[in-house]
Amino acid sequence: MVEEKNTEPRQGGEGLGVPQDEVIARIKTEQLEDQTNLLPFSQLIVVFAAICLSLFVSYIDQSALGNMLPTIGKDLNAETTISWAATATMIANTTFQVLYGRLSDIFGRKYIFLSALLLLFLSDLLCGFAKTAAQFYVFRGFSGIASGGINALSMILISDIVTLRQRGKYQGFLATTIGAANTVGPFIAAALIDNANWRVLFYIVGPCALVSLAVSWFIIPLKFTPGGYRAKIKKVDGWGILLSSIAVIFVLIPVNSGGVEWAWNSAFVISFFVIGGLAAISFVLIEIKVAKLPMMPMRLFKSKVRAAMLMQVFFTGAVYFVQVNFLPVYFQNARGYSRMYSAVMLLAMVVPQAVTSTCAGLFMTKTGKYAIVVRTGSLILMVATAIQLGIYNDTTAAGVLEIPLFIQSTGIGCTFQPVLIALMANAPKADRAVIVSVRNLLRSLGAAVGLAIASALLSNVLLANVPEDLPASMRTSIESSVFAVPDLSSLSDQQVRSVRHAYMVAHRAVFAFYVPMTVLSFALSFFVKETGLERAEEREEREALERKQEERDLEAGAMESLDATREYGMAEEKAARERRLAGSRTSHECRGAEDKHD
Repeated sequence: MVEEKNTEPRQGGEGLGVPQDEVIARIKTEQLEDQTNLLPFSQLIVVFAAICLSLFVSYIDQSALGNMLPTIGKDLNAETTISWAATATMIANTTFQVLYGRLSDIFGRKYIFLSALLLLFLSDLLCGFAKTAAQFYVFRGFSGIASGGINALSMILISDIVTLRQRGKYQGFLATTIGAANTVGPFIAAALIDNANWRVLFYIVGPCALVSLAVSWFIIPLKFTPGGYRAKIKKVDGWGILLSSIAVIFVLIPVNSGGVEWAWNSAFVISFFVIGGLAAISFVLIEIKVAKLPMMPMRLFKSKVRAAMLMQVFFTGAVYFVQVNFLPVYFQNARGYSRMYSAVMLLAMVVPQAVTSTCAGLFMTKTGKYAIVVRTGSLILMVATAIQLGIYNDTTAAGVLEIPLFIQSTGIGCTFQPVLIALMANAPKADRAVIVSVRNLLRSLGAAVGLAIASALLSNVLLANVPEDLPASMRTSIESSVFAVPDLSSLSDQQVRSVRHAYMVAHRAVFAFYVPMTVLSFALSFFVKETGLERAEEREEREALERKQEERDLEAGAMESLDATREYGMAEEKAARERRLAGSRTSHECRGAEDKHD
Protein backbone atom coordinates (compact mmCIF):
# COMPACT_ATOMS: atom_id res chain seq x y z
CA MET A 1 0.00 0.00 0.00
CA VAL A 2 1.42 3.37 -1.00
CA GLU A 3 1.46 5.96 1.75
CA GLU A 4 -0.48 9.08 0.80
CA LYS A 5 1.45 12.33 0.99
CA ASN A 6 0.18 14.99 3.35
CA THR A 7 -0.45 18.00 1.14
CA GLU A 8 -2.20 20.10 3.76
CA PRO A 9 -0.37 23.38 4.09
CA ARG A 10 1.01 24.33 7.45
CA GLN A 11 -0.36 27.16 9.48
CA GLY A 12 1.07 30.43 8.28
CA GLY A 13 1.36 29.22 4.72
CA GLU A 14 4.18 26.73 5.23
CA GLY A 15 4.21 24.32 2.40
CA LEU A 16 1.94 26.38 0.14
CA GLY A 17 2.11 24.57 -3.20
CA VAL A 18 4.56 22.00 -1.76
CA PRO A 19 3.61 18.88 0.22
CA GLN A 20 4.41 19.20 3.91
CA ASP A 21 6.60 16.09 4.10
CA GLU A 22 8.55 17.32 1.06
CA VAL A 23 9.24 20.63 2.82
CA ILE A 24 10.47 18.75 5.91
CA ALA A 25 12.65 16.46 3.79
CA ARG A 26 14.22 19.40 1.96
CA ILE A 27 14.93 21.25 5.19
CA LYS A 28 16.61 18.14 6.62
CA THR A 29 18.61 17.69 3.42
CA GLU A 30 19.81 21.29 3.55
CA GLN A 31 20.89 20.77 7.20
CA LEU A 32 20.01 24.28 8.26
CA GLU A 33 20.44 25.34 11.84
CA ASP A 34 17.36 27.06 13.24
CA GLN A 35 18.62 30.44 14.44
CA THR A 36 15.37 31.51 16.06
CA ASN A 37 16.20 33.19 19.36
CA LEU A 38 13.08 34.80 20.84
CA LEU A 39 14.12 37.37 23.43
CA PRO A 40 12.36 38.72 26.51
CA PHE A 41 11.13 42.28 26.05
CA SER A 42 13.85 43.92 28.17
CA GLN A 43 16.64 42.37 26.08
CA LEU A 44 14.72 42.70 22.82
CA ILE A 45 14.50 46.50 23.09
CA VAL A 46 18.26 46.84 23.54
CA VAL A 47 19.06 44.53 20.59
CA PHE A 48 16.47 46.27 18.42
CA ALA A 49 18.01 49.67 19.19
CA ALA A 50 21.44 48.38 18.08
CA ILE A 51 19.97 47.11 14.79
CA CYS A 52 18.18 50.43 14.19
CA LEU A 53 21.41 52.35 14.81
CA SER A 54 23.24 50.31 12.16
CA LEU A 55 20.39 50.68 9.68
CA PHE A 56 20.23 54.44 10.27
CA VAL A 57 23.95 54.85 9.52
CA SER A 58 23.65 52.76 6.36
CA TYR A 59 20.75 54.78 4.96
CA ILE A 60 22.41 58.10 5.80
CA ASP A 61 25.28 56.92 3.59
CA GLN A 62 22.85 56.22 0.74
CA SER A 63 20.39 59.12 1.04
CA ALA A 64 23.00 61.86 1.33
CA LEU A 65 24.95 60.81 -1.76
CA GLY A 66 22.39 61.84 -4.41
CA ASN A 67 22.57 65.58 -3.65
CA MET A 68 26.38 65.44 -3.58
CA LEU A 69 27.05 63.76 -6.92
CA PRO A 70 27.28 66.94 -9.06
CA THR A 71 29.72 68.50 -6.58
CA ILE A 72 31.79 65.29 -6.35
CA GLY A 73 31.87 65.01 -10.15
CA LYS A 74 33.14 68.57 -10.48
CA ASP A 75 35.83 68.03 -7.82
CA LEU A 76 37.05 64.77 -9.40
CA ASN A 77 36.81 66.08 -12.98
CA ALA A 78 34.14 63.49 -13.76
CA GLU A 79 31.02 65.55 -14.42
CA THR A 80 29.96 63.38 -17.37
CA THR A 81 30.54 60.03 -15.63
CA ILE A 82 29.68 60.73 -11.98
CA SER A 83 26.37 58.88 -12.32
CA TRP A 84 28.51 55.72 -12.26
CA ALA A 85 28.96 56.28 -8.52
CA ALA A 86 25.26 55.65 -7.98
CA THR A 87 25.28 52.89 -10.60
CA ALA A 88 28.20 51.09 -8.93
CA THR A 89 26.49 51.30 -5.56
CA MET A 90 23.21 49.95 -6.93
CA ILE A 91 24.78 47.13 -8.98
CA ALA A 92 26.93 45.95 -6.07
CA ASN A 93 23.98 46.21 -3.68
CA THR A 94 21.74 44.23 -6.02
CA THR A 95 24.37 41.60 -6.85
CA PHE A 96 25.02 40.69 -3.24
CA GLN A 97 21.44 40.94 -1.95
CA VAL A 98 20.72 37.34 -2.87
CA LEU A 99 23.87 36.08 -1.12
CA TYR A 100 23.32 37.40 2.37
CA GLY A 101 20.34 35.25 3.32
CA ARG A 102 22.04 31.93 2.65
CA LEU A 103 25.45 33.05 3.94
CA SER A 104 23.81 34.05 7.23
CA ASP A 105 22.18 30.59 7.35
CA ILE A 106 25.61 28.97 7.05
CA PHE A 107 27.93 31.24 9.03
CA GLY A 108 25.46 32.84 11.46
CA ARG A 109 23.55 36.10 11.37
CA LYS A 110 25.75 38.07 13.75
CA TYR A 111 29.07 37.43 11.99
CA ILE A 112 27.71 38.36 8.54
CA PHE A 113 26.04 41.48 9.99
CA LEU A 114 29.27 42.60 11.67
CA SER A 115 31.29 41.95 8.51
CA ALA A 116 28.90 44.20 6.55
CA LEU A 117 29.36 47.00 9.11
CA LEU A 118 33.15 46.61 8.94
CA LEU A 119 33.04 46.81 5.15
CA LEU A 120 30.92 49.99 5.32
CA PHE A 121 33.46 51.57 7.69
CA LEU A 122 36.42 50.77 5.43
CA SER A 123 34.74 51.62 2.13
CA ASP A 124 33.41 54.98 3.34
CA LEU A 125 36.81 56.01 4.64
CA LEU A 126 38.31 55.06 1.29
CA CYS A 127 35.60 57.10 -0.50
CA GLY A 128 36.67 60.09 1.57
CA PHE A 129 40.31 59.59 0.54
CA ALA A 130 39.58 58.89 -3.16
CA LYS A 131 41.73 60.94 -5.53
CA THR A 132 40.25 59.84 -8.86
CA ALA A 133 36.77 59.11 -10.16
CA ALA A 134 37.66 55.45 -10.81
CA GLN A 135 38.75 54.99 -7.20
CA PHE A 136 35.56 56.60 -5.96
CA TYR A 137 33.36 54.34 -8.12
CA VAL A 138 35.12 51.19 -6.89
CA PHE A 139 34.83 52.22 -3.24
CA ARG A 140 31.16 53.11 -3.71
CA GLY A 141 30.68 49.60 -5.06
CA PHE A 142 32.05 48.18 -1.82
CA SER A 143 29.74 50.53 0.11
CA GLY A 144 26.84 49.11 -1.89
CA ILE A 145 27.83 45.57 -0.90
CA ALA A 146 27.94 46.63 2.76
CA SER A 147 24.64 48.53 2.67
CA GLY A 148 22.88 45.58 1.08
CA GLY A 149 24.12 43.32 3.87
CA ILE A 150 23.11 45.68 6.65
CA ASN A 151 19.64 46.12 5.16
CA ALA A 152 19.04 42.39 4.63
CA LEU A 153 20.51 41.23 7.93
CA SER A 154 18.56 43.84 9.92
CA MET A 155 15.31 42.33 8.67
CA ILE A 156 16.55 38.75 9.09
CA LEU A 157 17.74 39.39 12.65
CA ILE A 158 14.38 40.87 13.58
CA SER A 159 12.67 37.76 12.20
CA ASP A 160 14.86 35.64 14.52
CA ILE A 161 14.23 37.49 17.77
CA VAL A 162 10.46 38.17 17.56
CA THR A 163 7.49 36.06 16.53
CA LEU A 164 5.85 36.48 13.14
CA ARG A 165 2.85 38.10 14.84
CA GLN A 166 5.06 40.72 16.48
CA ARG A 167 7.22 41.17 13.40
CA GLY A 168 4.82 43.64 11.77
CA LYS A 169 5.22 46.06 14.65
CA TYR A 170 9.02 45.91 14.69
CA GLN A 171 9.38 45.98 10.90
CA GLY A 172 7.26 49.14 11.04
CA PHE A 173 9.73 50.68 13.47
CA LEU A 174 12.57 49.71 11.11
CA ALA A 175 10.74 51.58 8.35
CA THR A 176 10.56 54.59 10.66
CA THR A 177 14.33 54.40 11.11
CA ILE A 178 14.81 54.29 7.33
CA GLY A 179 12.43 57.23 6.91
CA ALA A 180 14.34 59.25 9.50
CA ALA A 181 17.64 58.56 7.74
CA ASN A 182 16.16 59.45 4.35
CA THR A 183 14.91 62.70 5.89
CA VAL A 184 18.18 63.68 7.53
CA GLY A 185 20.51 62.58 4.72
CA PRO A 186 19.64 65.26 2.12
CA PHE A 187 19.89 68.01 4.75
CA ILE A 188 23.35 66.78 5.78
CA ALA A 189 24.40 66.73 2.13
CA ALA A 190 23.09 70.25 1.46
CA ALA A 191 24.77 71.61 4.60
CA LEU A 192 28.13 70.01 3.79
CA ILE A 193 28.08 71.21 0.17
CA ASP A 194 27.28 74.79 1.22
CA ASN A 195 29.56 74.98 4.28
CA ALA A 196 32.25 72.30 4.15
CA ASN A 197 33.44 69.56 1.81
CA TRP A 198 31.76 66.44 0.40
CA ARG A 199 34.52 64.25 1.87
CA VAL A 200 33.38 65.15 5.39
CA LEU A 201 30.28 62.98 4.88
CA PHE A 202 32.40 59.84 4.57
CA TYR A 203 34.66 60.90 7.45
CA ILE A 204 31.49 61.02 9.58
CA VAL A 205 29.63 57.94 8.32
CA GLY A 206 32.69 55.66 8.40
CA PRO A 207 33.43 56.09 12.14
CA CYS A 208 29.68 55.91 12.88
CA ALA A 209 29.64 52.50 11.19
CA LEU A 210 32.54 51.45 13.41
CA VAL A 211 30.64 52.59 16.49
CA SER A 212 27.61 50.60 15.32
CA LEU A 213 29.85 47.56 14.86
CA ALA A 214 31.18 47.85 18.42
CA VAL A 215 27.67 48.26 19.86
CA SER A 216 26.35 45.32 17.85
CA TRP A 217 29.29 43.13 18.85
CA PHE A 218 28.41 43.43 22.52
CA ILE A 219 24.62 43.59 22.31
CA ILE A 220 23.37 41.32 19.51
CA PRO A 221 23.17 37.73 20.80
CA LEU A 222 25.09 34.99 18.99
CA LYS A 223 23.15 31.88 18.02
CA PHE A 224 25.84 29.26 17.47
CA THR A 225 25.83 27.44 14.13
CA PRO A 226 27.60 24.05 14.49
CA GLY A 227 30.42 22.86 12.26
CA GLY A 228 33.90 24.04 11.39
CA TYR A 229 34.60 26.72 8.81
CA ARG A 230 35.83 24.16 6.31
CA ALA A 231 32.52 22.29 6.51
CA LYS A 232 30.59 25.55 6.30
CA ILE A 233 32.51 26.72 3.24
CA LYS A 234 31.63 23.44 1.51
CA LYS A 235 27.95 24.31 1.96
CA VAL A 236 28.34 27.59 0.05
CA ASP A 237 26.73 27.53 -3.38
CA GLY A 238 29.85 28.68 -5.25
CA TRP A 239 28.46 28.21 -8.77
CA GLY A 240 25.30 29.99 -7.73
CA ILE A 241 27.29 32.96 -6.41
CA LEU A 242 29.39 33.18 -9.58
CA LEU A 243 26.52 32.85 -12.05
CA SER A 244 24.12 35.16 -10.18
CA SER A 245 26.83 37.83 -9.95
CA ILE A 246 27.58 37.59 -13.68
CA ALA A 247 23.87 37.69 -14.51
CA VAL A 248 23.10 40.75 -12.39
CA ILE A 249 26.23 42.71 -13.38
CA PHE A 250 26.01 41.97 -17.11
CA VAL A 251 22.31 42.86 -17.22
CA LEU A 252 22.37 45.97 -15.04
CA ILE A 253 25.33 47.68 -16.72
CA PRO A 254 23.62 47.96 -20.14
CA VAL A 255 20.26 48.62 -18.48
CA ASN A 256 21.75 51.68 -16.76
CA SER A 257 23.94 52.83 -19.67
CA GLY A 258 21.94 51.86 -22.75
CA GLY A 259 20.59 54.82 -24.69
CA VAL A 260 22.85 57.20 -22.73
CA GLU A 261 26.47 56.11 -23.06
CA TRP A 262 25.93 53.32 -25.60
CA ALA A 263 23.26 52.83 -28.21
CA TRP A 264 20.75 50.08 -27.45
CA ASN A 265 21.69 48.26 -30.66
CA SER A 266 25.45 48.54 -30.06
CA ALA A 267 27.61 45.42 -29.86
CA PHE A 268 28.50 46.27 -26.27
CA VAL A 269 24.89 46.37 -25.03
CA ILE A 270 23.80 43.30 -26.99
CA SER A 271 26.78 41.20 -25.89
CA PHE A 272 26.28 42.13 -22.24
CA PHE A 273 22.60 41.20 -22.41
CA VAL A 274 23.41 37.86 -24.05
CA ILE A 275 26.06 36.98 -21.47
CA GLY A 276 23.82 38.10 -18.60
CA GLY A 277 20.85 36.14 -19.98
CA LEU A 278 22.87 32.94 -20.43
CA ALA A 279 24.27 33.32 -16.90
CA ALA A 280 20.74 33.80 -15.50
CA ILE A 281 19.48 30.64 -17.26
CA SER A 282 22.51 28.68 -16.04
CA PHE A 283 21.94 29.99 -12.52
CA VAL A 284 18.35 28.72 -12.47
CA LEU A 285 19.46 25.27 -13.74
CA ILE A 286 22.23 25.09 -11.12
CA GLU A 287 19.82 26.02 -8.33
CA ILE A 288 17.33 23.34 -9.44
CA LYS A 289 19.61 20.47 -10.42
CA VAL A 290 23.03 20.85 -8.79
CA ALA A 291 23.15 23.03 -5.66
CA LYS A 292 22.78 21.10 -2.39
CA LEU A 293 22.05 24.31 -0.50
CA PRO A 294 20.79 26.74 -3.16
CA MET A 295 21.07 30.46 -2.56
CA MET A 296 17.68 31.00 -4.17
CA PRO A 297 15.49 27.88 -3.78
CA MET A 298 13.25 27.74 -6.84
CA ARG A 299 10.44 26.31 -4.70
CA LEU A 300 9.86 29.87 -3.49
CA PHE A 301 8.36 30.66 -6.91
CA LYS A 302 6.09 27.59 -7.09
CA SER A 303 3.41 29.37 -5.11
CA LYS A 304 1.36 31.88 -7.12
CA VAL A 305 0.90 33.91 -3.95
CA ARG A 306 4.63 34.31 -3.34
CA ALA A 307 5.41 34.88 -7.01
CA ALA A 308 2.75 37.62 -7.25
CA MET A 309 4.02 39.38 -4.13
CA LEU A 310 7.62 39.26 -5.37
CA MET A 311 6.55 40.81 -8.68
CA GLN A 312 4.63 43.45 -6.75
CA VAL A 313 7.83 44.29 -4.87
CA PHE A 314 9.56 44.71 -8.26
CA PHE A 315 6.99 47.20 -9.61
CA THR A 316 6.72 49.14 -6.34
CA GLY A 317 10.51 49.36 -6.11
CA ALA A 318 10.65 50.75 -9.65
CA VAL A 319 8.26 53.60 -8.75
CA TYR A 320 9.63 54.42 -5.31
CA PHE A 321 13.33 54.59 -6.13
CA VAL A 322 12.77 56.55 -9.35
CA GLN A 323 10.68 59.03 -7.37
CA VAL A 324 13.31 59.43 -4.64
CA ASN A 325 16.13 59.92 -7.17
CA PHE A 326 14.30 62.11 -9.68
CA LEU A 327 12.32 64.44 -7.42
CA PRO A 328 15.37 66.51 -6.36
CA VAL A 329 16.26 66.94 -10.05
CA TYR A 330 12.68 68.00 -10.80
CA PHE A 331 12.55 70.51 -7.93
CA GLN A 332 15.88 72.11 -8.84
CA ASN A 333 15.74 72.05 -12.66
CA ALA A 334 12.03 72.33 -13.49
CA ARG A 335 11.04 74.56 -10.56
CA GLY A 336 14.31 76.34 -9.72
CA TYR A 337 14.34 75.43 -6.02
CA SER A 338 17.58 75.38 -4.02
CA ARG A 339 19.15 72.18 -2.71
CA MET A 340 17.98 72.91 0.83
CA TYR A 341 14.43 73.74 -0.24
CA SER A 342 14.33 70.58 -2.35
CA ALA A 343 15.29 68.59 0.74
CA VAL A 344 12.43 70.27 2.63
CA MET A 345 10.01 69.34 -0.16
CA LEU A 346 11.09 65.70 0.11
CA LEU A 347 9.88 65.56 3.71
CA ALA A 348 6.39 64.90 2.36
CA MET A 349 7.78 61.77 0.73
CA VAL A 350 9.52 60.25 3.75
CA VAL A 351 7.82 61.38 6.97
CA PRO A 352 4.30 60.04 6.24
CA GLN A 353 5.86 56.78 5.02
CA ALA A 354 7.59 56.27 8.36
CA VAL A 355 4.41 57.04 10.33
CA THR A 356 2.23 54.85 8.10
CA SER A 357 4.67 51.93 8.23
CA THR A 358 4.61 52.03 12.02
CA CYS A 359 0.81 52.22 12.14
CA ALA A 360 0.47 49.41 9.59
CA GLY A 361 2.82 47.26 11.64
CA LEU A 362 0.84 47.87 14.82
CA PHE A 363 -2.40 47.06 12.98
CA MET A 364 -1.01 43.77 11.66
CA THR A 365 0.30 42.80 15.08
CA LYS A 366 -3.05 43.52 16.74
CA THR A 367 -5.34 41.94 14.11
CA GLY A 368 -3.10 39.36 12.44
CA LYS A 369 -4.25 40.65 9.03
CA TYR A 370 -1.97 41.95 6.31
CA ALA A 371 -3.74 41.44 2.94
CA ILE A 372 -6.10 44.39 3.50
CA VAL A 373 -3.09 46.60 4.35
CA VAL A 374 -1.24 45.63 1.18
CA ARG A 375 -4.29 46.15 -1.06
CA THR A 376 -5.12 49.49 0.53
CA GLY A 377 -1.52 50.70 0.16
CA SER A 378 -1.38 49.60 -3.50
CA LEU A 379 -4.64 51.42 -4.24
CA ILE A 380 -3.45 54.61 -2.52
CA LEU A 381 -0.16 54.53 -4.43
CA MET A 382 -1.93 54.05 -7.77
CA VAL A 383 -4.30 56.98 -7.14
CA ALA A 384 -1.45 59.21 -5.95
CA THR A 385 0.65 58.67 -9.09
CA ALA A 386 -2.36 59.57 -11.24
CA ILE A 387 -2.86 62.76 -9.20
CA GLN A 388 0.82 63.66 -9.58
CA LEU A 389 0.64 63.26 -13.36
CA GLY A 390 -2.48 65.41 -13.46
CA ILE A 391 -1.47 68.39 -11.32
CA TYR A 392 2.30 68.79 -11.79
CA ASN A 393 3.00 71.63 -14.22
CA ASP A 394 5.10 74.80 -14.52
CA THR A 395 2.94 76.90 -12.22
CA THR A 396 1.69 74.45 -9.57
CA ALA A 397 2.14 75.94 -6.08
CA ALA A 398 4.71 74.30 -3.82
CA GLY A 399 2.07 73.32 -1.27
CA VAL A 400 0.00 71.61 -3.97
CA LEU A 401 3.07 69.70 -5.18
CA GLU A 402 3.29 68.14 -1.73
CA ILE A 403 -0.22 66.61 -1.84
CA PRO A 404 0.47 63.63 -4.15
CA LEU A 405 3.81 63.04 -2.45
CA PHE A 406 2.08 62.82 0.92
CA ILE A 407 -0.47 60.36 -0.47
CA GLN A 408 2.20 58.31 -2.24
CA SER A 409 4.30 57.94 0.88
CA THR A 410 1.22 56.74 2.75
CA GLY A 411 0.73 54.04 0.11
CA ILE A 412 4.40 53.05 0.21
CA GLY A 413 4.20 52.72 4.00
CA CYS A 414 1.37 50.21 3.57
CA THR A 415 3.20 48.12 0.96
CA PHE A 416 6.96 47.75 1.46
CA GLN A 417 7.10 46.29 4.98
CA PRO A 418 3.63 44.64 4.97
CA VAL A 419 4.51 42.71 1.78
CA LEU A 420 7.64 41.43 3.52
CA ILE A 421 5.51 40.22 6.43
CA ALA A 422 3.10 38.58 3.97
CA LEU A 423 5.98 36.81 2.23
CA MET A 424 7.27 35.46 5.53
CA ALA A 425 3.78 34.28 6.45
CA ASN A 426 3.55 32.40 3.15
CA ALA A 427 6.98 30.74 3.21
CA PRO A 428 8.54 27.84 5.15
CA LYS A 429 10.28 28.95 8.31
CA ALA A 430 13.61 27.56 7.05
CA ASP A 431 13.38 29.92 4.05
CA ARG A 432 12.93 33.00 6.21
CA ALA A 433 16.39 34.43 5.47
CA VAL A 434 16.40 33.67 1.74
CA ILE A 435 12.90 35.11 1.23
CA VAL A 436 14.17 38.40 2.69
CA SER A 437 17.15 38.30 0.32
CA VAL A 438 15.03 37.46 -2.72
CA ARG A 439 12.57 40.22 -1.85
CA ASN A 440 15.40 42.75 -1.50
CA LEU A 441 16.95 41.51 -4.76
CA LEU A 442 13.72 42.03 -6.72
CA ARG A 443 13.18 45.42 -5.13
CA SER A 444 16.68 46.46 -6.21
CA LEU A 445 16.17 45.01 -9.68
CA GLY A 446 12.93 46.95 -9.94
CA ALA A 447 14.80 50.09 -8.92
CA ALA A 448 17.51 49.43 -11.52
CA VAL A 449 15.07 48.79 -14.36
CA GLY A 450 12.88 51.72 -13.30
CA LEU A 451 15.83 54.11 -13.14
CA ALA A 452 17.03 52.94 -16.56
CA ILE A 453 13.62 53.49 -18.17
CA ALA A 454 13.11 56.81 -16.39
CA SER A 455 16.61 58.01 -17.35
CA ALA A 456 15.98 57.14 -21.00
CA LEU A 457 12.62 58.93 -20.95
CA LEU A 458 14.01 62.02 -19.25
CA SER A 459 17.02 62.25 -21.55
CA ASN A 460 15.18 61.72 -24.83
CA VAL A 461 12.22 63.98 -24.04
CA LEU A 462 14.45 66.72 -22.61
CA LEU A 463 16.79 66.77 -25.60
CA ALA A 464 13.80 66.90 -27.94
CA ASN A 465 12.43 69.96 -26.11
CA VAL A 466 15.57 72.03 -25.44
CA PRO A 467 14.92 75.50 -26.93
CA GLU A 468 16.67 76.18 -30.22
CA ASP A 469 17.60 79.77 -29.35
CA LEU A 470 19.92 78.83 -26.47
CA PRO A 471 23.64 79.62 -26.70
CA ALA A 472 25.67 76.68 -27.99
CA SER A 473 27.56 76.37 -24.68
CA MET A 474 24.28 76.11 -22.74
CA ARG A 475 22.88 73.45 -25.08
CA THR A 476 26.09 71.47 -24.75
CA SER A 477 25.96 71.76 -20.97
CA ILE A 478 22.37 70.45 -20.81
CA GLU A 479 22.93 67.68 -23.34
CA SER A 480 26.12 66.42 -21.66
CA SER A 481 24.42 65.83 -18.30
CA VAL A 482 20.63 65.91 -18.09
CA PHE A 483 20.74 65.42 -14.30
CA ALA A 484 23.09 68.30 -13.50
CA VAL A 485 21.73 71.68 -12.41
CA PRO A 486 22.53 74.11 -15.24
CA ASP A 487 23.67 77.64 -14.55
CA LEU A 488 20.92 79.76 -16.13
CA SER A 489 22.16 83.12 -14.86
CA SER A 490 23.35 84.21 -18.32
CA LEU A 491 19.96 83.58 -20.00
CA SER A 492 17.04 85.94 -20.43
CA ASP A 493 13.85 85.42 -18.41
CA GLN A 494 12.09 83.96 -21.44
CA GLN A 495 14.95 81.52 -22.10
CA VAL A 496 14.97 80.47 -18.44
CA ARG A 497 11.24 79.74 -18.61
CA SER A 498 11.74 77.77 -21.83
CA VAL A 499 14.51 75.64 -20.28
CA ARG A 500 12.48 74.96 -17.16
CA HIS A 501 9.48 74.03 -19.31
CA ALA A 502 11.65 71.54 -21.21
CA TYR A 503 12.59 69.91 -17.91
CA MET A 504 8.92 69.94 -16.88
CA VAL A 505 7.84 68.11 -20.06
CA ALA A 506 10.64 65.56 -19.59
CA HIS A 507 9.65 64.86 -15.99
CA ARG A 508 5.98 64.48 -16.94
CA ALA A 509 7.09 61.57 -19.15
CA VAL A 510 8.66 60.01 -16.04
CA PHE A 511 5.50 60.63 -13.99
CA ALA A 512 3.45 58.93 -16.73
CA PHE A 513 5.75 55.88 -16.41
CA TYR A 514 4.66 55.48 -12.77
CA VAL A 515 1.00 54.89 -13.63
CA PRO A 516 1.20 51.47 -15.36
CA MET A 517 3.70 50.28 -12.74
CA THR A 518 1.30 51.07 -9.90
CA VAL A 519 -1.68 49.61 -11.79
CA LEU A 520 0.19 46.30 -12.13
CA SER A 521 1.17 46.45 -8.46
CA PHE A 522 -2.46 46.99 -7.43
CA ALA A 523 -3.65 44.10 -9.62
CA LEU A 524 -1.05 41.76 -8.08
CA SER A 525 -2.13 42.72 -4.55
CA PHE A 526 -5.30 40.66 -5.02
CA PHE A 527 -3.17 37.50 -5.01
CA VAL A 528 -2.18 38.17 -1.39
CA LYS A 529 -4.04 35.74 0.87
CA GLU A 530 -4.52 35.83 4.63
CA THR A 531 -2.84 32.82 6.26
CA GLY A 532 -2.38 34.16 9.77
CA LEU A 533 0.67 35.60 11.48
CA GLU A 534 1.42 32.84 13.96
CA ARG A 535 2.66 29.43 12.92
CA ALA A 536 2.13 26.45 15.18
CA GLU A 537 5.81 26.13 16.10
CA GLU A 538 6.12 29.87 16.71
CA ARG A 539 3.12 29.72 19.02
CA GLU A 540 4.83 26.89 20.91
CA GLU A 541 8.07 28.90 21.09
CA ARG A 542 6.19 31.96 22.33
CA GLU A 543 4.31 29.93 24.92
CA ALA A 544 7.57 28.30 26.04
CA LEU A 545 9.16 31.74 26.38
CA GLU A 546 6.15 32.95 28.36
CA ARG A 547 6.27 29.86 30.61
CA LYS A 548 9.97 30.42 31.18
CA GLN A 549 9.28 34.05 32.06
CA GLU A 550 6.48 32.96 34.43
CA GLU A 551 8.82 30.45 36.06
CA ARG A 552 11.41 33.17 36.52
CA ASP A 553 8.74 35.47 37.94
CA LEU A 554 7.48 32.71 40.25
CA GLU A 555 11.00 31.91 41.34
CA ALA A 556 11.66 35.57 41.97
CA GLY A 557 8.35 35.81 43.82
CA ALA A 558 9.18 32.74 45.88
CA MET A 559 12.55 34.19 46.76
CA GLU A 560 10.92 37.46 47.71
CA SER A 561 8.37 35.57 49.81
CA LEU A 562 11.12 33.54 51.46
CA ASP A 563 13.10 36.69 52.13
CA ALA A 564 9.99 38.36 53.51
CA THR A 565 9.27 35.32 55.74
CA ARG A 566 12.86 35.26 56.89
CA GLU A 567 12.78 38.99 57.60
CA TYR A 568 9.44 38.59 59.43
CA GLY A 569 10.89 35.75 61.52
CA MET A 570 13.98 37.76 62.34
CA ALA A 571 11.81 40.73 63.28
CA GLU A 572 9.65 38.50 65.53
CA GLU A 573 12.73 36.99 67.13
CA LYS A 574 14.19 40.45 67.71
CA ALA A 575 10.88 41.65 69.23
CA ALA A 576 10.79 38.56 71.49
CA ARG A 577 14.32 39.23 72.67
CA GLU A 578 13.43 42.83 73.34
CA ARG A 579 10.33 41.73 75.31
CA ARG A 580 12.38 39.27 77.35
CA LEU A 581 15.01 41.91 77.97
CA ALA A 582 12.36 44.43 78.96
CA GLY A 583 10.72 41.88 81.28
CA SER A 584 14.06 41.01 82.86
CA ARG A 585 14.82 44.67 83.37
CA THR A 586 11.38 45.26 84.98
CA SER A 587 11.82 42.28 87.30
CA HIS A 588 15.26 43.49 88.32
CA GLU A 589 13.93 46.96 89.05
CA CYS A 590 11.09 45.52 91.18
CA ARG A 591 13.50 43.42 93.28
CA GLY A 592 15.71 46.47 93.73
CA ALA A 593 12.74 48.48 94.95
CA GLU A 594 11.73 45.72 97.45
CA ASP A 595 15.27 45.51 98.81
CA LYS A 596 15.35 49.26 99.35
CA HIS A 597 11.96 49.11 101.11
CA ASP A 598 13.16 46.45 103.46
